[in-house]
Amino acid sequence: MSEDHRRHDGPRGADEPPALTLRVHQNKYLPASAGRTEMHAIVSVRARGLGPAAARTAASEVIVIDCSMSMSWPPTKIAAARRATATAVGVLRDGTRFAIVEGTEQAQVVYPFTGGMAVAGPDTKAAAARVAARLPAIGGTAIGSWLDLARRLHVRQPAAIRHTLLLTDGRNEHDPPGYLDRVLDACAPHFTCDARGIGDGWDATELKEIVRRLHGRADAVLEDSALAAEFEEMVSTSMAKALAGVRIRIRARAGGRVGFVKQVHPTRVDLTDEGVRPDERTWEWSGKAWGDEIREYQVCVVADPRGDPTGEDVELAAVDLTVEGDTALRPPEPESVLVQWTDDVVLSSRIDPRLAHYDADSELGHTITAGCDAYEAGDRDGARRLWGRAVQLAHQLGSEKMLARLSGLVHIADAATGEVRIREPIRPLDLNSAIIVSEESVRFAGPEHPEPAAPPAADVICAACGRRSPATAGFCQQCDAPLRAEPGGAG
Repeated sequence: MSEDHRRHDGPRGADEPPALTLRVHQNKYLPASAGRTEMHAIVSVRARGLGPAAARTAASEVIVIDCSMSMSWPPTKIAAARRATATAVGVLRDGTRFAIVEGTEQAQVVYPFTGGMAVAGPDTKAAAARVAARLPAIGGTAIGSWLDLARRLHVRQPAAIRHTLLLTDGRNEHDPPGYLDRVLDACAPHFTCDARGIGDGWDATELKEIVRRLHGRADAVLEDSALAAEFEEMVSTSMAKALAGVRIRIRARAGGRVGFVKQVHPTRVDLTDEGVRPDERTWEWSGKAWGDEIREYQVCVVADPRGDPTGEDVELAAVDLTVEGDTALRPPEPESVLVQWTDDVVLSSRIDPRLAHYDADSELGHTITAGCDAYEAGDRDGARRLWGRAVQLAHQLGSEKMLARLSGLVHIADAATGEVRIREPIRPLDLNSAIIVSEESVRFAGPEHPEPAAPPAADVICAACGRRSPATAGFCQQCDAPLRAEPGGAG
């Protein structure tokens, strides 16, 4: 795992009481003259102290292994898959329901032998490891069929946490057209999925779409020998989940509207259309399977100054959380997305540091994929410029992982300025490995509680019409009367 994602989200002592916290980060000032406009904020949700609860949480795990013919060459791929599957089974918590699925042009449960799911324990895990050691490489690739079997296995289990681990070395070639898309719709309410692509033949865009729809993460296997450690990490993370879901509800004030909601960490996903709108002012969405972690979201609320006072906080929207499942964990108090209309250009032009960070992070992801598109279209100069900008952004954001992936595409002469030259030739694996992580985000690492801005100087009241103006104004914006006495005058 990269250093970017190995950072702790805070202290995780064994005796730390479980808690769920909610914070809104924003610059609340907007120009009073703007008219109907948008307020953007970052909503940060943190769960911590859930370790003891995870040990008592019912879970199900389906391990789906690509056993197509292409996995046999080079033979290190199927050998790595066998070792990794046994490793994943070994870290399952006792009592977890689990199954191993062999994926070819069809899907088949190879453990337990009777189909369905086994209960993890010393004997079943040892038997499953023996099955993993004999996984073949004999068929085609039908990822939709594989995931549909995983769905049918999961829904039969009374588990709060349902997770699927998917490994493939190829593209979805043997499902009917449109089948995978329909399967993802059916799977999304029931389980999360993390995926790995191994070798050169898999489709990074396809794998990205799978984990986006199933709210997991995907990556490339850069070295076959590293696969077992990656499986161990993914299953261990799944075993640390304790909350079935956290429901986020955003309700705008009368006349207002939620414009969009995007997850910006740990991955970037536009959630706007996934949410439900009980009425025109409210947006709701449920994030599945929580452990000790932080997830952050960018919220856009449409704001209108008409009827609002100037210089006072006004609530544009309320954000609140509901904990789903059988848990005693209490949700935090709701937080407000605020606005304060102002004539002070300095105040209204400030950008919240968290928001600026995630804007740059989003540009990084788009620039990486645009560069890959340009390269595959034969536009080498365009690819070089785009990847140079991506290198510059990754350097600014401190993303070691992105810089490492980009170094497989370009020689980096100066990361700070984005001076690069394209590597020739570029391996398909290096293109895929950059595309597949382009939706991962670099978590904001600035101060949690930034220093408050210095209070602005007192406003000036126009003696002629009573209009309040910024302290720096020389003339009233309403009646054009001078706000300061001329030198030598009576004032």
